Formats: sequence, C-alpha cells, structure tokens
Amino acid sequence: MGRNKKLRIRLEGLRRRITDHRIKIALEQQRAIPDRSLLRHWEVEIRAWEQTVKNLDRRLKKGKRHD
Repeated sequence: MGRNKKLRIRLEGLRRRITDHRIKIALEQQRAIPDRSLLRHWEVEIRAWEQTVKNLDRRLKKGKRHD
C-alpha cells in the first residue's frame, strides 16, 4: 500500500472518530446532569485529532508536485 493511501485511510479514521465524539458530546449535553469532565476529555481529544488531521492533510498535499 502506498504512502498516500495510508495517509488517506488514517485521515478517514480520524475524521470518523471526531464525528463519533461530537455525537457523544451532543448526547451527553442533553442529559439532565451532564458529566463535565467527560465532555472536557472528548473536546481535548477532538482538538488533538483535528491538529493531526491538519498535519496529515499538509503531508498529503506536500507529496503532490504541482506548486
């Protein structure tokens, strides 16, 4: 499997995890007493994954030779 394909697969997985965590946050916020520490944990994970997605996107585009 080529480098770009591996990057695209990893990006897809991260984006899916971000979406899943956003759904979890929305469901938790609808509860009568939401668990703030859990919400904070998910938000931190999302921020980290978004940064990773940004870096991987940059690496994927960097491989293309049309500047």
